[in-house]
Amino acid sequence: MSKKTFDGLTPEQQEIVKTAGKNSTDLQRKLWGEREAASMKIIMDGGVEVNEIADKSAFQEAMVPVYEKYLAANPEMTDLVNLFRNAD
Repeated sequence: MSKKTFDGLTPEQQEIVKTAGKNSTDLQRKLWGEREAASMKIIMDGGVEVNEIADKSAFQEAMVPVYEKYLAANPEMTDLVNLFRNAD
């Protein structure tokens, strides 16, 4: 929804839209988690060895120059890259 359209709504309508957005985000995350767990079970049942890495700091550190190079060429992507960098 555009800001112009949102700003044209009543405060009540704006609250409804915000609540619907929050609810849809919560549902999407729940469904994604369920799908991820089901997919993990399928691959593990198929004999795939899965390595889960608790401490990703070494990988994150190794990516710093990659991000810097990418963002030097694509500064408009900074917000999106930072979103990935800060995700767990």
